[in-house]
Amino acid sequence: MKYTTLLFDNDDTLMDFLDAERQGIERTFKENGIPYTEELLKSYSAINLSLWKLFEKGEIAKEKIYTERFRLFSEKHGIPLDENKIAKEYFSNLQYGHKCIDGAYELISNLYKDYDIYVITNGESNTQAKRIKDSGLLPFYKGVFVSEKTGYQKPHIEYFNYVFARINEKDKSKILVIGDSLSSDIKGGINAGLDTCWYNPKGAVSGDIQPTYEIHNLSELYNCL
Repeated sequence: MKYTTLLFDNDDTLMDFLDAERQGIERTFKENGIPYTEELLKSYSAINLSLWKLFEKGEIAKEKIYTERFRLFSEKHGIPLDENKIAKEYFSNLQYGHKCIDGAYELISNLYKDYDIYVITNGESNTQAKRIKDSGLLPFYKGVFVSEKTGYQKPHIEYFNYVFARINEKDKSKILVIGDSLSSDIKGGINAGLDTCWYNPKGAVSGDIQPTYEIHNLSELYNCL
């Protein structure tokens, strides 16, 4: 067995963040009398993603994202919002989204018998904790590392050093990172000296960041192990 330890990203690798985001936005908009449409959701998602990309580069503080995304959304669509109030309500609603990616539960419930499995995720601790617990996956994990609690975020090496200090395996050649984000999971894993597996269900192009493996369906991971 080449690997003993698997570091899985959570959102859009094991859990369906788009579904959680949709539920969170729809609930929050409804509570604030804002009409919900798929077009508005896509607009919010694009704004949110662009801010998280800046966060990964260290160009914006994580705490600022929580309100800035709603400020920019309000500005773009001319919808008056109290960004501080709506940010808190959104977090409260986001935590209810716990749908797994197709095949994720079967994969993890099989792998945990032979591998130490950890979750490495950027995000807010309480929200991620509830979502992961409600997904039913938590009993299969040796540990969960959320960026808010670690004080660092992927892809920064400090985040991975924090993880290394708290997992059983110390031989990096026996650790595999699995994630959907090239700029966060794969780049971070490469910088930390780890093998990486890019979960790429949409068939995107990797560009300059080259993972060790690439899969388009979670079941293909077995072939990398």
